[in-house]
Amino acid sequence: METFVVYINDKSHAMNQVLPLLEESQATQWVLVACPPRLNRHTGKWLTQRAQRKFREDWAKTNLKDLVELLTQRQQSVVTRVADQSLLQFTKALRAEFGQIRIVDARRPRAIEGLPAVVAEQKQEARPWAIPVGAVALGAAVTLAVE
Repeated sequence: METFVVYINDKSHAMNQVLPLLEESQATQWVLVACPPRLNRHTGKWLTQRAQRKFREDWAKTNLKDLVELLTQRQQSVVTRVADQSLLQFTKALRAEFGQIRIVDARRPRAIEGLPAVVAEQKQEARPWAIPVGAVALGAAVTLAVE
């Protein structure tokens, strides 16, 4: 039985990535790894670690629900996880647990900064439009000063 590990941070983008793989696979085990959005640095002041973990679990449950239903309708084995550490370490742990796996990075890319690598061999995409915020602010200030 083949095992797919799918990293997900957006359900519609992930659905578009998984559907073509679903057509060609027979009996497959799917490990859906939810990558919830990072909470800002001030949440530790207002939320306990338990509340933050509950937010991540609830986010994973709501965003993976449609994909889990689709896979179970097609008699596929589904396991869901929430990424709670670096994705490189998480992938190593999944390889140790499941053995030979195929990794599908179905995360939606961010506009300004790149996504962290899932495996050590993964190349980081060059982002030609990634401009530091300070440079944008300086350009806006100069433009306002000229006017």
